Amino acid sequence: MLASLMALVAVGVTVTLWPEIPEVVPSGKVGLDGEPTMTPRWLFTSAAPGTILLLVTALTVGARLGAGFQRALRLPVFWSGRSLGRLLDLHLAVLAAFLLAVHVVLLHSESGRELPLSTDQLMALLLAVFLVALSLLVLVVRAREGHDTPAVRWWNRARWSVGGGVAAVGVLTGAVGLLLPEPRWAALTGVLLMPVILLGCAVPFLGNQSWRNSSDGPSA
Repeated sequence: MLASLMALVAVGVTVTLWPEIPEVVPSGKVGLDGEPTMTPRWLFTSAAPGTILLLVTALTVGARLGAGFQRALRLPVFWSGRSLGRLLDLHLAVLAAFLLAVHVVLLHSESGRELPLSTDQLMALLLAVFLVALSLLVLVVRAREGHDTPAVRWWNRARWSVGGGVAAVGVLTGAVGLLLPEPRWAALTGVLLMPVILLGCAVPFLGNQSWRNSSDGPSA
């Protein structure tokens, strides 16, 4: 419901700024003829709200189908249905808020409205906030009580290093976006995300690995 409301807010911003937005907007890409390609106004303004609604539909349907497949195949379920639903809701709300903020910045920029910072700096800051929020969500992904397997114990340790790594990339992205004039440097920090996640997943295998045989605390 919250994500759907954000999609409606995005539509409201579009309606408000529609007359001030050019009929075609530069897409940021160059065609085969060397000229910049253009995006129609209707497509440019509908991208964010359309994506939010698509995410709402995909996650809602996907959660139901996934639970059905798990029951049908009798696969072990490490999260209760309620916990999984809350986690998906949180992820969806964070994604929707990020897309809404990007939508507002881009529409204000193309309509000629004044912004407190440059568009590139604002985009870098939004991405930084999104990554930090995502890192906090990683920390709440835990198996429900009663599950004590090596995989569960591994994740209960790895989530701290994974979350911390994602947060560090987010802070670095924001700092680079503010301090360096070229936006490409802030964008390039994104390539660090996957190596940082993989490194965080490997941290539990460094040093003492007694967790492989027994749990040293509750798993949920």
